[in-house]
Amino acid sequence: MKLNQQCIQILDFLMEQEDFKNIGYISSELGHSERSVRYSLEKIDVFLGEQNLPALIRHTRKGVLLPEKNIVSPVVNKFKQRITPKKYRYSQEEVQQFLLLKLLLSEEVLPVTYFEEVLFISRSSVLNHLRAIEGELFLNNLDLSHQPRHGFLVTGNLITKSSLFARSFLRFINIREFYQFLDSENSLSKKGELFFYNLFEMEVLQEVNLEARSVEENANRAMDELDKALETIIGSLKQYHHGQEDEVVIDAFVKGICEKMGEIYQVDFVNGETDFFAQIKAHIKLMIRRVRAGVIIENPIFNEFMRDNREIFMRVKESLEALKTLLPISVSSQEISFLAIYFASEVQRNLQTEEMKPNLLIICPEGVAVSKMIATQLEKMFEFESIQTIGLRKFKQEMMTKFDFVISTVDLPDMHDSKVLRIHSYLQKEDLELLQKHLRMKLVKDDKQIINKFSKILAIIGENTQINNLSKLEFDLLEALISDEGESPKKDIPPFYFTEETIMLEKSCPTWRRAIKVGTKCLEDLSIVEPSYHEKIIENLKTYGPYMVIAPGVAIAHAGANDGVLMDGLGVTVIEDGILFYDRYEEPVHVIFTLALNTKEAHSIVEQLMKLALNEEKMNKIKLASSKRDIYHYVKSAIFE
Repeated sequence: MKLNQQCIQILDFLMEQEDFKNIGYISSELGHSERSVRYSLEKIDVFLGEQNLPALIRHTRKGVLLPEKNIVSPVVNKFKQRITPKKYRYSQEEVQQFLLLKLLLSEEVLPVTYFEEVLFISRSSVLNHLRAIEGELFLNNLDLSHQPRHGFLVTGNLITKSSLFARSFLRFINIREFYQFLDSENSLSKKGELFFYNLFEMEVLQEVNLEARSVEENANRAMDELDKALETIIGSLKQYHHGQEDEVVIDAFVKGICEKMGEIYQVDFVNGETDFFAQIKAHIKLMIRRVRAGVIIENPIFNEFMRDNREIFMRVKESLEALKTLLPISVSSQEISFLAIYFASEVQRNLQTEEMKPNLLIICPEGVAVSKMIATQLEKMFEFESIQTIGLRKFKQEMMTKFDFVISTVDLPDMHDSKVLRIHSYLQKEDLELLQKHLRMKLVKDDKQIINKFSKILAIIGENTQINNLSKLEFDLLEALISDEGESPKKDIPPFYFTEETIMLEKSCPTWRRAIKVGTKCLEDLSIVEPSYHEKIIENLKTYGPYMVIAPGVAIAHAGANDGVLMDGLGVTVIEDGILFYDRYEEPVHVIFTLALNTKEAHSIVEQLMKLALNEEKMNKIKLASSKRDIYHYVKSAIFE
């Protein structure tokens, strides 16, 4: 069932209602006739049933109510992202391309009505387009079989069907757009929306994508060599009897190669900062299987690699020869070149890490709260020359030349550059691992060495003074020894509007939209923001997802300075029962900071607020506070500390 724009509008309206609404009220509020509202409600019921969601609750006098909104909402939002709600006129070429791909992919008979609904064309148009693609199917020894009263099916050899699908898909589709879709599940065009959402099951596609990425990480093969690579892998698996090599021998063999190469290039390949040793070991285990099974593979970039990297190739070859007594296998030049690629990449990475202190640019939707927090975190952990933040709307592709790396919390669909590092809005383990591959970690002072002097310092104090409270002295000294040298200067916080008036306490909220509205409405009433500020926050959340949830249970709602901010201000909304934003933490949000900033100096407020949001102990105090006065003092003291 494809919902039209009116159905989606009514669904959104019901999502925000807390009680029953009768047909007349819905008709009046949305400007539709009562008859069309009734018809739309019937379509919505069908849609909810297809999605295994609870149906609308109907009451003869009260009207209709959408139940379990927290379950319905994410499904509807995903549907709205994926499906074109309005009829769209696809070109003749697009229609025929889709028909061909869908029929090649399907193992079941497809009715004509399916294509009518998906392509928004008549039955006669579908039949005409089917006749148009029969020729290409015939040239590939495939038949378009018509089963009366059932539909159409392409019959013939399965491998032929798969091969034609792969060739046609690559010919019809913008592969950059497809990669972007795999990363974000969002399409950049109506054609992409038609093809991607209707050809594939997302769960299966994501599994395939993970497998493809795994292969891509270990070998940067050209696309035209993919068939040959797959053929080789399949052949290798068939020929190899699944016996296990002696793990001790393999470990010693791999460690021996890494140590010999490490002596030459002064790189610790065994215990380095990356998982290089595990990767090279996995590759060598497969290499041993291929060699023993007599499977020969070719490196598609062998000549290009040898032209620029002959020296490292020879060093790998010499290392293998020296270890023949440990594992007597004869390794071809092609296999050696694959190993050399691994070592060359790691050597290059180490050179870049040692020599470069990069200039960084951090992008988030507004370039304010989230990007400032990430900048603060990076300053503590990594070395770099400079770091800047910017909103997505202000980012231009030509800016790439000014920075060594662009760190983005949102997808940049038109930017497929090794300089772009995609991370979450709050740094996670995988984000730190990604950044560590490109940036150098800061050296942390050795606390152990300082603390070793602790007893000596206490002894000196004891000899020269009288100690009244030894326990307190020990604690104070220890804290001073392991803290940063010198006290941090007080933050220069600019004036901003924050009083008990801007704090809202709520028992519950029906939707995350309403929760956001509580905070922005308070700031509107105090002339801190205009109504458009709320609309922009909602628009950003719909477009980019719940990136404003920066810690479990904590969100910072914000938009740009030009989106209706009249003065710097801060609001706090505490929701006792919490409300789901469907973010990665999967926890109800209890505290929403509503930020409105339009001065450059206000970044210091953001930094302090971020520290507060990430302090679990302080956030629990705010969440459990019984009065606005307590919350006001907790927040204000955290900002000005």
